[in-house]
Amino acid sequence: MDENDTPQLRPYPQHPPKSLDDLSAKLIDNGLSGISRELLERRIEQVGYFRLKGYWYPFLTPVSEQSAKRSLPFRQDVQFKDIWDRYLFDQELRMLVFDGIVTIEIYLKSFLAHELSVFGGEFGYMTREGLPGLSYDDHLACLSSLRSTFTKSNLPYLRHFRSTYSDPLPPYWMIVGCLSYGTLKENFYQGAPDHIKRKLATKLHIFNPNPNPAVRGDAKILSNWLETIRQARNMTAHHDRFWNETSTRIAPKLPKHRSGSHAKGWWGNDWDIFRKSSGPAAFLTMENYLTSQIDGPAWTEKFISLMDRYPQIPKSDMGFPDGWRVSPLWRVNGSAH
Repeated sequence: MDENDTPQLRPYPQHPPKSLDDLSAKLIDNGLSGISRELLERRIEQVGYFRLKGYWYPFLTPVSEQSAKRSLPFRQDVQFKDIWDRYLFDQELRMLVFDGIVTIEIYLKSFLAHELSVFGGEFGYMTREGLPGLSYDDHLACLSSLRSTFTKSNLPYLRHFRSTYSDPLPPYWMIVGCLSYGTLKENFYQGAPDHIKRKLATKLHIFNPNPNPAVRGDAKILSNWLETIRQARNMTAHHDRFWNETSTRIAPKLPKHRSGSHAKGWWGNDWDIFRKSSGPAAFLTMENYLTSQIDGPAWTEKFISLMDRYPQIPKSDMGFPDGWRVSPLWRVNGSAH
């Protein structure tokens, strides 16, 4: 097919809506066991048939030995509990992922508000010189976005600022409180001068091979990681299935491997076991790495506890290789969980 040709799409096949009773009967008639029709109806009503399908799909019968596609009936001896456990695990995992992102996001707001105000003054974002990483048009868009967000915010300290001071916008340390993660990243992080980005990377122990401490922070990897965090934040906020997500949108860029005399002490080699993994494992490891720099082992311990409470979840489907728990990236104070 020529690249300019429009692909031939077919209309969505008709699927007349079925009652909850019909849907539950269909699943049980196709081999789902361990649940009554009445309870299955309630679960379908609670979650949605199509949403729940994402969790039972791996339990369906393969269409062929060569194909990854599956269809009804269920494989032999599939219990509804197996499906529901994955759903509950995914719910808890998403909440924990978001919990870690909150820790990172608050740290970013604190760091950028302080560093940018030291660099350009408390209202430095009002001029392009204060955010040199933004183009002229991007800076205008930034100010428009900040004005809109500030005006609509009901945060008590911003309401007080609007009713007390004549300034059109508040200082950095106030306005960051009402910014979304995306707005913070696109405007204040992207607009920050390179030395502030490198300092942030260094604080978070994201290094490049250059031994010069002034440029050792790897802002390229940091920028990539902040974008994957944005993607994961959106996924968790919209309740997307996360535990076995395989798209590259949450796949963080990993530091390069080094060999020979350069390998000693190089943090990038700790990531080697995740270089070929798919699924959210690399993201979760990156999130663990960042939260550990900010808040010590608190998030790590909650994650390990979650994994221990669901031993039936296939960790390989998440992208975790054998031995991941004893890897340097998941050790706490030198001990493996």
